[in-house]
Amino acid sequence: MDAKIILYVAVVVVIVVIAAFAILPGSGMMKNLVPQGPNVPTSLMAVSAQIKPLSISYNGTSIVSTSTREATLQTNFYITNPNTTTVILEYITYTISDDGTVIGYGEIGQSYDTNLEGSNYYPLVAGTSSNMPNSAVIENTGNYPAIWSDLEKGTAKITVSGTAHYAIKTAFSGSDYTQDFNFTQS
Repeated sequence: MDAKIILYVAVVVVIVVIAAFAILPGSGMMKNLVPQGPNVPTSLMAVSAQIKPLSISYNGTSIVSTSTREATLQTNFYITNPNTTTVILEYITYTISDDGTVIGYGEIGQSYDTNLEGSNYYPLVAGTSSNMPNSAVIENTGNYPAIWSDLEKGTAKITVSGTAHYAIKTAFSGSDYTQDFNFTQS
């Protein structure tokens, strides 16, 4: 047999294998090919698992301090990962409103990337929960004296709405997900 034919066949086989690994994880076909069970490696489990939305609970917003110029609000989220694989909670962005008027913004974490400087994201192991507190400083612009008075008195009716960004990152693939939320403190 000619060496060129063997070389061409080998190149075609390599291309087919690379294409299979590039296409299968993102297409959902891998979910049917990989068996589920305790003996399956976690990287394959993450590729083949159906990802359920995170459960986001709101544990309230408390007013830590107020002055005539600014107020510090502490917001607590409780996040549960109902999946069978680890999920990376990259970041949560949210707005803080009082009586329908946006008074501030908050953010927990940062976008997942592979830089070596460090990162601020939260891996949530399968079936676990985590409390996510965050402080936001609200500036008194003077435009809403009634709202500022409510904040100083601790009687503000606060609404927190935003989006949680989370992902599955493995050696075989990566998928990004979002989940919106809207909570009103009673």
